[in-house]
Amino acid sequence: MTILDKFYQLFQNLGSKLPSVIATLVIGYILIRIIMVVLRRVLRLSKTHKALIEIVSSLSNILLWILLLSEVTRQLGLATLALTISGSVVALGFAMANGLSALTADIISGVFLSKDQDFEVGYRIKSGEIEGVVEKIDMRKIRIRDDAGKLFILPSSKVDSLGWVVLEKK
Repeated sequence: MTILDKFYQLFQNLGSKLPSVIATLVIGYILIRIIMVVLRRVLRLSKTHKALIEIVSSLSNILLWILLLSEVTRQLGLATLALTISGSVVALGFAMANGLSALTADIISGVFLSKDQDFEVGYRIKSGEIEGVVEKIDMRKIRIRDDAGKLFILPSSKVDSLGWVVLEKK
């Protein structure tokens, strides 16, 4: 059997599978749209930061499309390609976990710093090479303004790991 015969046989088999593949794509598209709308609304209702909403939405969208593409290739009888696509989902999961570890560290440090009696808005502190007044403490970042008026925005985990010296309480 020549390569041309194999291609002819492949395309001949596609004809019978085409209606189910088209149905899968249409239903998958509709489900992805619904899931993304619901996800965005839930994130907005939970008052999640806009940047985080965009990151979670785009990663979820990519993941859903990869899963749909994997299902379509499986239906077409391309199991090896479907397995490869599934492997990319695993790689995406590892990348997300790696990125979220820094985010998690910042959030946990931010919670602890916001509850620390020696670290409050208005206190003059020194952390590493930065000295100034703490202007704002939020979930992930600490804002410190120095005497020259420069605003330093540091991840909470960095301030927590470097430590700080309270120079003056408000």
